Amino acid sequence: MAPSSKLAVALLLAVAVLAAASPAATAQTNHKNCDKDKKITVQNLCAHDVVLTLEPLANSPHLFNGAANYTLHPHSHAECPVCWWTGRLHATGAPTAEFHVGPDGGSFYLAANTRSPGQGVPVIISPHGAPLVGECPAVGCPVSGRCSVSQVPSG
Repeated sequence: MAPSSKLAVALLLAVAVLAAASPAATAQTNHKNCDKDKKITVQNLCAHDVVLTLEPLANSPHLFNGAANYTLHPHSHAECPVCWWTGRLHATGAPTAEFHVGPDGGSFYLAANTRSPGQGVPVIISPHGAPLVGECPAVGCPVSGRCSVSQVPSG
């Protein structure tokens, strides 16, 4: 593997949507049709700080206490409890990823079809339920090649 490929593999940013077992919902996470509480978890698997910008869409609540940007330190993660959320994740050096978590548990994840030159931070988004059963679909952009898109009709 070429040195630049090894570096790109080391710079991995992952986003997971997790079903939460606890009913600890706040005003911004409640929805009259919320099937189950969920969490949006963003992990920084890079060896450096990654500055995230989460762009809420469709009247989604702001995450990270409404901060415009959120810095994840190396090998750390942040969680936000949600019932529903639609938006985009932007991070320097990574392709933009768009995802939706529905109040009924359904989800979809979108990423660019191909990686743009100079983007060394792969983004992988995968839904996770409790318990995990079988394979979980994921969307993401590997170090090279085409990006993938997946849907989960009932989370």
